[in-house]
Amino acid sequence: MTVIQRHSSNPFLFPFDEVVDEAIDFIRANEPAEGYFVGFSGGKDSIVALALVKEAGVKHRAFYSATGIDPPEVVRFIRREYPEVTWLKPKMTFWEGIRRKSPPHRMARWCCDILKKRPATPARLRSLLGAELRHRIMGIRAEESARRAARPRINTFDRQTHYKPIFEWAEWHVWEFIESRGLHYPSLYDEGFSRLGCVVCPFICGNQRKLQKHRARWPIQYRIFERVVEDWFEYYRPEKIKAKYPEQTAQEYLAAYYSNGLTKPVPVEAAQNLFMAAGL
Repeated sequence: MTVIQRHSSNPFLFPFDEVVDEAIDFIRANEPAEGYFVGFSGGKDSIVALALVKEAGVKHRAFYSATGIDPPEVVRFIRREYPEVTWLKPKMTFWEGIRRKSPPHRMARWCCDILKKRPATPARLRSLLGAELRHRIMGIRAEESARRAARPRINTFDRQTHYKPIFEWAEWHVWEFIESRGLHYPSLYDEGFSRLGCVVCPFICGNQRKLQKHRARWPIQYRIFERVVEDWFEYYRPEKIKAKYPEQTAQEYLAAYYSNGLTKPVPVEAAQNLFMAAGL
Protein backbone atom coordinates (compact mmCIF):
# COMPACT_ATOMS: atom_id res chain seq x y z
CA MET A 1 0.00 0.00 0.00
CA THR A 2 1.42 3.38 -1.05
CA VAL A 3 1.50 6.55 1.03
CA ILE A 4 -1.23 8.00 -1.19
CA GLN A 5 -3.49 4.99 -0.64
CA ARG A 6 -2.97 5.19 3.13
CA HIS A 7 -3.85 8.87 3.38
CA SER A 8 -5.94 9.41 0.24
CA SER A 9 -8.44 11.64 2.05
CA ASN A 10 -5.89 14.18 3.29
CA PRO A 11 -2.78 15.06 1.26
CA PHE A 12 -1.42 17.15 4.13
CA LEU A 13 -0.70 13.88 5.95
CA PHE A 14 1.57 12.57 3.19
CA PRO A 15 5.16 12.36 4.53
CA PHE A 16 7.42 14.38 2.24
CA ASP A 17 10.08 11.75 1.51
CA GLU A 18 7.42 9.15 0.77
CA VAL A 19 5.50 11.29 -1.71
CA VAL A 20 8.73 12.08 -3.56
CA ASP A 21 9.66 8.40 -3.77
CA GLU A 22 6.13 7.49 -4.86
CA ALA A 23 6.14 10.15 -7.61
CA ILE A 24 9.47 8.90 -8.97
CA ASP A 25 8.21 5.29 -8.89
CA PHE A 26 5.06 6.42 -10.72
CA ILE A 27 7.12 8.08 -13.46
CA ARG A 28 9.36 5.06 -13.90
CA ALA A 29 6.49 2.58 -13.88
CA ASN A 30 4.72 4.35 -16.74
CA GLU A 31 7.74 5.26 -18.87
CA PRO A 32 6.92 4.91 -22.57
CA ALA A 33 9.47 3.53 -25.02
CA GLU A 34 9.67 6.82 -26.94
CA GLY A 35 10.00 8.90 -23.78
CA TYR A 36 7.83 11.48 -22.08
CA PHE A 37 6.68 14.87 -23.31
CA VAL A 38 6.97 17.12 -20.24
CA GLY A 39 4.72 20.17 -20.29
CA PHE A 40 6.67 23.07 -18.77
CA SER A 41 5.24 26.50 -17.93
CA GLY A 42 7.90 27.93 -15.61
CA GLY A 43 5.51 27.74 -12.65
CA LYS A 44 6.32 25.97 -9.40
CA ASP A 45 4.40 22.78 -10.18
CA SER A 46 5.98 22.27 -13.59
CA ILE A 47 9.41 23.01 -12.11
CA VAL A 48 8.87 20.18 -9.65
CA ALA A 49 7.42 17.80 -12.26
CA LEU A 50 10.42 18.28 -14.56
CA ALA A 51 12.86 17.86 -11.67
CA LEU A 52 11.16 14.59 -10.69
CA VAL A 53 11.41 13.30 -14.26
CA LYS A 54 15.12 14.10 -14.23
CA GLU A 55 15.58 12.32 -10.89
CA ALA A 56 13.69 9.31 -12.24
CA GLY A 57 16.27 9.07 -15.02
CA VAL A 58 13.70 8.43 -17.75
CA LYS A 59 13.83 9.52 -21.38
CA HIS A 60 12.05 12.83 -21.89
CA ARG A 61 11.86 16.17 -23.64
CA ALA A 62 10.38 19.31 -22.12
CA PHE A 63 8.26 21.82 -24.02
CA TYR A 64 6.96 25.28 -23.26
CA SER A 65 3.90 26.68 -25.04
CA ALA A 66 4.97 30.29 -25.55
CA THR A 67 1.62 32.10 -25.45
CA GLY A 68 3.07 35.57 -25.93
CA ILE A 69 1.09 36.88 -22.96
CA ASP A 70 2.87 35.14 -20.10
CA PRO A 71 4.48 37.39 -17.48
CA PRO A 72 7.78 38.73 -18.90
CA GLU A 73 9.46 37.73 -15.64
CA VAL A 74 8.49 34.08 -16.24
CA VAL A 75 9.63 34.18 -19.87
CA ARG A 76 13.04 35.53 -18.83
CA PHE A 77 13.24 32.90 -16.08
CA ILE A 78 12.67 30.06 -18.54
CA ARG A 79 15.26 31.43 -20.97
CA ARG A 80 17.82 31.79 -18.20
CA GLU A 81 17.24 28.67 -16.10
CA TYR A 82 15.90 26.13 -18.63
CA PRO A 83 17.67 26.62 -21.97
CA GLU A 84 17.07 22.95 -22.80
CA VAL A 85 13.29 23.42 -22.95
CA THR A 86 11.87 23.54 -26.49
CA TRP A 87 9.57 26.49 -27.20
CA LEU A 88 6.31 25.81 -29.06
CA LYS A 89 4.82 28.90 -30.66
CA PRO A 90 1.19 29.31 -31.79
CA LYS A 91 0.26 30.08 -35.39
CA MET A 92 -1.84 33.03 -34.22
CA THR A 93 -1.03 35.64 -31.60
CA PHE A 94 -3.42 36.57 -28.81
CA TRP A 95 -3.96 39.97 -30.43
CA GLU A 96 -4.76 38.45 -33.82
CA GLY A 97 -7.19 36.07 -32.15
CA ILE A 98 -9.13 38.94 -30.60
CA ARG A 99 -9.55 40.61 -33.98
CA ARG A 100 -10.58 37.38 -35.72
CA LYS A 101 -12.80 36.01 -32.96
CA SER A 102 -13.45 38.18 -29.90
CA PRO A 103 -11.84 38.79 -26.52
CA PRO A 104 -11.85 35.41 -24.75
CA HIS A 105 -14.63 34.94 -22.20
CA ARG A 106 -14.66 32.74 -19.14
CA MET A 107 -16.92 30.22 -20.86
CA ALA A 108 -15.32 30.60 -24.31
CA ARG A 109 -11.57 30.58 -23.78
CA TRP A 110 -10.35 30.04 -27.33
CA CYS A 111 -7.00 31.41 -26.14
CA CYS A 112 -6.18 28.22 -24.18
CA ASP A 113 -6.76 26.06 -27.26
CA ILE A 114 -4.90 28.23 -29.76
CA LEU A 115 -2.02 29.45 -27.61
CA LYS A 116 -1.38 26.44 -25.34
CA LYS A 117 -2.98 23.23 -26.57
CA ARG A 118 -2.67 23.34 -30.37
CA PRO A 119 1.09 23.97 -30.43
CA ALA A 120 1.52 20.82 -28.32
CA THR A 121 -0.72 18.39 -30.24
CA PRO A 122 0.83 15.11 -31.48
CA ALA A 123 0.58 16.34 -35.08
CA ARG A 124 2.46 19.57 -34.33
CA LEU A 125 5.10 17.67 -32.37
CA ARG A 126 5.48 15.22 -35.24
CA SER A 127 6.12 18.08 -37.68
CA LEU A 128 8.67 19.53 -35.26
CA LEU A 129 10.44 16.35 -34.15
CA GLY A 130 9.65 13.82 -36.86
CA ALA A 131 7.99 11.65 -34.20
CA GLU A 132 4.91 11.87 -32.04
CA LEU A 133 5.13 12.11 -28.27
CA ARG A 134 1.83 10.85 -26.91
CA HIS A 135 2.75 10.44 -23.24
CA ARG A 136 2.72 13.74 -21.39
CA ILE A 137 3.89 14.55 -17.87
CA MET A 138 1.93 17.43 -16.34
CA GLY A 139 2.43 19.29 -13.06
CA ILE A 140 -1.27 19.25 -12.15
CA ARG A 141 -2.46 18.89 -8.55
CA ALA A 142 -5.93 17.94 -7.32
CA GLU A 143 -5.70 20.55 -4.57
CA GLU A 144 -5.86 23.38 -7.12
CA SER A 145 -9.53 22.97 -8.06
CA ALA A 146 -12.51 20.64 -7.77
CA ARG A 147 -12.52 20.26 -11.55
CA ARG A 148 -8.95 19.00 -11.59
CA ALA A 149 -9.56 16.76 -8.59
CA ALA A 150 -12.44 15.06 -10.41
CA ARG A 151 -10.15 13.77 -13.15
CA PRO A 152 -7.99 10.65 -12.75
CA ARG A 153 -4.26 10.70 -12.22
CA ILE A 154 -3.79 9.14 -15.66
CA ASN A 155 -6.18 10.14 -18.40
CA THR A 156 -6.30 10.34 -22.19
CA PHE A 157 -7.18 13.54 -24.02
CA ASP A 158 -6.77 14.52 -27.67
CA ARG A 159 -4.76 11.36 -28.46
CA GLN A 160 -2.33 12.01 -25.61
CA THR A 161 -2.07 10.18 -22.31
CA HIS A 162 -1.51 12.55 -19.41
CA TYR A 163 0.42 11.51 -16.31
CA LYS A 164 0.32 13.58 -13.12
CA PRO A 165 3.08 12.53 -10.72
CA ILE A 166 2.31 15.26 -8.15
CA PHE A 167 -1.48 14.97 -8.45
CA GLU A 168 -1.98 14.26 -4.72
CA TRP A 169 0.65 16.66 -3.42
CA ALA A 170 -0.26 19.56 -1.18
CA GLU A 171 1.30 22.95 -1.91
CA TRP A 172 3.67 22.59 1.02
CA HIS A 173 5.12 19.45 -0.62
CA VAL A 174 5.89 21.49 -3.72
CA TRP A 175 7.74 24.22 -1.84
CA GLU A 176 9.51 21.68 0.38
CA PHE A 177 10.78 19.91 -2.76
CA ILE A 178 11.95 23.17 -4.33
CA GLU A 179 13.80 24.12 -1.14
CA SER A 180 15.28 20.67 -0.60
CA ARG A 181 16.70 20.59 -4.15
CA GLY A 182 17.76 24.23 -4.23
CA LEU A 183 15.67 24.87 -7.33
CA HIS A 184 15.25 28.38 -8.68
CA TYR A 185 11.76 29.73 -9.29
CA PRO A 186 10.24 32.96 -10.66
CA SER A 187 10.57 35.88 -8.25
CA LEU A 188 6.87 36.72 -8.70
CA TYR A 189 6.02 34.10 -6.08
CA ASP A 190 7.97 36.09 -3.50
CA GLU A 191 6.03 39.20 -4.53
CA GLY A 192 2.62 37.76 -3.67
CA PHE A 193 1.59 36.21 -6.99
CA SER A 194 0.38 32.77 -5.92
CA ARG A 195 -0.32 31.46 -9.44
CA LEU A 196 1.47 32.44 -12.64
CA GLY A 197 -0.76 32.35 -15.68
CA CYS A 198 -1.36 34.62 -18.61
CA VAL A 199 -1.10 38.33 -17.82
CA VAL A 200 -4.51 39.01 -19.40
CA CYS A 201 -7.06 36.34 -18.46
CA PRO A 202 -10.86 36.44 -18.14
CA PHE A 203 -10.61 34.40 -14.94
CA ILE A 204 -8.92 37.38 -13.26
CA CYS A 205 -11.87 39.60 -14.09
CA GLY A 206 -14.46 39.87 -11.34
CA ASN A 207 -11.73 39.85 -8.70
CA GLN A 208 -10.98 43.57 -8.66
CA ARG A 209 -8.09 43.25 -6.23
CA LYS A 210 -6.30 40.73 -8.44
CA LEU A 211 -7.19 42.61 -11.62
CA GLN A 212 -5.79 45.90 -10.33
CA LYS A 213 -2.64 44.11 -9.17
CA HIS A 214 -2.12 42.66 -12.65
CA ARG A 215 -2.86 45.94 -14.40
CA ALA A 216 -0.44 47.80 -12.13
CA ARG A 217 2.32 45.23 -12.67
CA TRP A 218 1.93 44.84 -16.45
CA PRO A 219 0.43 48.13 -17.70
CA ILE A 220 1.86 47.84 -21.21
CA GLN A 221 0.15 44.50 -21.87
CA TYR A 222 -3.17 45.88 -20.62
CA ARG A 223 -2.87 49.02 -22.73
CA ILE A 224 -2.28 46.84 -25.78
CA PHE A 225 -5.23 44.64 -24.81
CA GLU A 226 -7.54 47.61 -24.43
CA ARG A 227 -6.41 49.11 -27.73
CA VAL A 228 -6.95 45.82 -29.59
CA VAL A 229 -10.37 45.32 -27.97
CA GLU A 230 -11.37 48.83 -29.00
CA ASP A 231 -10.26 48.06 -32.55
CA TRP A 232 -12.26 44.81 -32.54
CA PHE A 233 -15.31 46.52 -31.06
CA GLU A 234 -15.35 49.21 -33.72
CA TYR A 235 -14.38 47.27 -36.84
CA TYR A 236 -14.50 43.48 -36.42
CA ARG A 237 -17.30 42.74 -33.94
CA PRO A 238 -19.85 40.41 -35.61
CA GLU A 239 -23.57 41.11 -35.53
CA LYS A 240 -24.31 38.18 -33.20
CA ILE A 241 -22.01 39.73 -30.58
CA LYS A 242 -23.62 43.13 -31.03
CA ALA A 243 -27.01 41.57 -30.38
CA LYS A 244 -25.89 39.65 -27.29
CA TYR A 245 -24.30 42.44 -25.26
CA PRO A 246 -25.87 45.83 -24.51
CA GLU A 247 -22.68 47.92 -24.39
CA GLN A 248 -22.74 50.77 -26.91
CA THR A 249 -19.08 51.82 -26.71
CA ALA A 250 -15.76 50.03 -26.44
CA GLN A 251 -15.20 51.56 -22.99
CA GLU A 252 -18.51 50.17 -21.74
CA TYR A 253 -17.59 46.78 -23.15
CA LEU A 254 -14.19 46.83 -21.40
CA ALA A 255 -15.81 47.83 -18.13
CA ALA A 256 -18.22 44.91 -18.40
CA TYR A 257 -15.35 42.61 -19.35
CA TYR A 258 -13.26 43.63 -16.36
CA SER A 259 -16.23 43.23 -14.04
CA ASN A 260 -16.90 39.53 -14.74
CA GLY A 261 -15.09 38.29 -17.84
CA LEU A 262 -18.41 38.71 -19.69
CA THR A 263 -19.94 35.52 -18.39
CA LYS A 264 -23.18 37.46 -18.68
CA PRO A 265 -24.20 40.81 -20.16
CA VAL A 266 -23.88 43.87 -17.92
CA PRO A 267 -26.42 46.71 -18.16
CA VAL A 268 -24.98 49.81 -19.79
CA GLU A 269 -25.39 52.01 -16.71
CA ALA A 270 -23.72 49.43 -14.48
CA ALA A 271 -20.87 49.06 -16.96
CA GLN A 272 -20.33 52.83 -16.98
CA ASN A 273 -20.18 52.88 -13.18
CA LEU A 274 -17.69 50.00 -13.14
CA PHE A 275 -15.60 51.77 -15.76
CA MET A 276 -15.41 54.91 -13.64
CA ALA A 277 -14.69 52.94 -10.45
CA ALA A 278 -11.81 51.14 -12.14
CA GLY A 279 -10.38 54.40 -13.39
CA LEU A 280 -10.48 53.24 -17.00
